[in-house]
Amino acid sequence: MRCAIAISLLALLSLSCGKHGHETSYDSLAEVIFYNESNYHISIYHTSFSGSLIVDKLAPGQIYSTELYPSNNYGIGSVFSVRYWYLIEGENFWTGGIDPDAQITQNIEAGQRYIIQIPSPKKLEGSEAFFKVLNASGMPIEFRRYGTVFVQINGEHSVPSGKTGIYKINSGEISEYTIFQQIDNYYPIPEFTAKNGYIYIFEFNGTEVIPAGEQKI
Repeated sequence: MRCAIAISLLALLSLSCGKHGHETSYDSLAEVIFYNESNYHISIYHTSFSGSLIVDKLAPGQIYSTELYPSNNYGIGSVFSVRYWYLIEGENFWTGGIDPDAQITQNIEAGQRYIIQIPSPKKLEGSEAFFKVLNASGMPIEFRRYGTVFVQINGEHSVPSGKTGIYKINSGEISEYTIFQQIDNYYPIPEFTAKNGYIYIFEFNGTEVIPAGEQKI
């Protein structure tokens, strides 16, 4: 199975040579080719997830070629972190997850070519949490905390009457958030603890914000 994958990958590389990046400067750089073997779209980061983004949402079965500097860290190797993305059915937005037990290490030397295959995660954990609110009132609403107006994942600020808004939130204690309506009407959202990998669902009926459950994603 692995040989068959390697053969098809080499054939793909020969056809796609030069699609990404430019001619390699072999004196100082190495060519690194990432092959998405998984069933998810993937984003690859250099070192940790706070490091530089190498490629974003690479589709299953696709490759991405880039040039990187040698590891130069006494043989430990360069580290790559992978975020797996999947589309939430019915909501039409992407959310990401990670495999907490997986990290890719490759010692990189100048002038060399490396093929790094990204497998499917053995244990996928959600890395984002969301707040979802149905506006059952007769006027638009906003999701706020103090003076901050939050933006929905679709880029809009307000949720029209009869529509649903979805917002990305931090995990942990969710307190002192409000639903804002009209000029000076604020309605408190009941406090709750958010965990990554969940959508927390509420309804606003014009007088109060009511919890309506949670959805694991």
